[in-house]
Amino acid sequence: MASQGPNSGGTFVNDASYGTTAWTSPSNAASSNNSYASVLLSSFNSSQYLKATNFGFSIPSGATIDGIVVEVELKASSVGYIRDSSVKIVKGGTASGTDKKRSPGVFWPNTDTVITYGGSTDLWGLSWSDTDINASDFGLAFSPSVDTGKTSITAYIDHIRITVYYTTGGGGASTNPILYIGN
Repeated sequence: MASQGPNSGGTFVNDASYGTTAWTSPSNAASSNNSYASVLLSSFNSSQYLKATNFGFSIPSGATIDGIVVEVELKASSVGYIRDSSVKIVKGGTASGTDKKRSPGVFWPNTDTVITYGGSTDLWGLSWSDTDINASDFGLAFSPSVDTGKTSITAYIDHIRITVYYTTGGGGASTNPILYIGN
């Protein structure tokens, strides 16, 4: 099994197809530099998606996609209030597949921490081709929430990166060629 990545996204936008509160400075999640995409959340509120795409993959033509690993460097302004609301892969520009959000009781820390979603054999409930992964509209849609009565808690994302695991296609000549003699 081969892999490409981790690659950082090239395009970061707020996606209003989920949640209620928009992100501030989405493009700040392009690199790990302590310059954050952020969203101020209030009680029982989910953010809109922070959608990261344009990861610049060049998976070989005909490769079989084996798994997708996403790493998100995140933190909260206070411990014990912010959790994952939705973590979905973006295929064809749309948040799709299995939601990889962590258990409701798992809250974000208040220091930069890299959280891993997916795995080297995890396809996020979807089928993939090399062209799906190489497309500029492949990526991640991410939303945190506050599920308590606490208000004015900020979620921060410093960096999003993706690694794709794949197996290259076989092909080639048969080791037992058939020889035809005669008419």
